[in-house]
Formats: sequence, C-alpha cells, structure tokens
Amino acid sequence: MGTDVPQGKLETSTEADVLTLAAAAYAEPAAAVAARTAAHPDATPGELRSALLGEALFGAGTARMARAHSRMSGRRTHVYSFAQRSTALDGRLGATHTIELPYVFDLADEPWLHGDSGLLGPDPAPEDLAQAMHGAWIAFARDGDPGWAAYDPERPVVKVFGG
Repeated sequence: MGTDVPQGKLETSTEADVLTLAAAAYAEPAAAVAARTAAHPDATPGELRSALLGEALFGAGTARMARAHSRMSGRRTHVYSFAQRSTALDGRLGATHTIELPYVFDLADEPWLHGDSGLLGPDPAPEDLAQAMHGAWIAFARDGDPGWAAYDPERPVVKVFGG
C-alpha cells in the first residue's frame, strides 16, 4: 500500500476519495472497495485508496499480460509478487512498485539505499531475500527457469518474495 505516499495523499484521503477512485478504475467499484476492505479491515481511507490504485495500475495489467504471454509463449511465463515492505517513510511506502530492484540486482545492502532518504528505509534488508531474488533472475536469464512452476492461466502460480 504505497502508491499514494509520495504524493502526500495517504493521510488526507477520505471515504469519498476511495469511492471516486474505485468508480474511475473498476467496472464494479463497490465490489472492489468491499474486497479491499475485507482484506484490510483496519486500513484507513488513504491505505484503501492506495491499495485500489496500486491494483488498478499494476495488478490488473500484470495479470492480463501474464495470461496473454503464457498463451503466446507455450506456458513459458513466470510470475512473481514482491511483498517485502520498505521501512521508508515510517513503513508507509510499503512494497511499492520498483522496491524489488535493489534485490534483483543484489544491491539491497548498499548504504545509499538506507537511512532517512533511502528507498529501503533505515532497517537492514534481509540478506537471504536479496540472494533468493537475485538468484532467481540469474537462473531465468541463464536457463529460462527461475525455480518455480510456469504460469498457467487456469491455475495461476505466482511466486511470492518477502513479506
């Protein structure tokens, strides 16, 4: 839930903002809000808005692309979700888009990525997570197999890193 944090809208969002976003981004806005509220019952309106926006911007498109690529590539598509939350901005940045890149390139322990203004926040990065993520990308580049089953639209497999 980090999409609205950089824009400063996390604390100021209202229930009306959540409904407005849902109406603009979802075919069934009430169902989208209800699903997010059920998944995050203690979430503030800003957190719900951010989760809905993140799913609309990244989740739905990624799922469509994975289905299409899987069909076109003969089931040689691999999907992952990165769930490790950054501790930046008092943890409010969350597992936002691009937060996995320091792990992909095995740079998560670099000092410039930590501290008050660092993407990953003040806490140290889990070393085993960087090794696993980087290793999966290397294996995929080398062999076409990151180490988990290929995506099947009928039975989607999504590897989860972190969390």
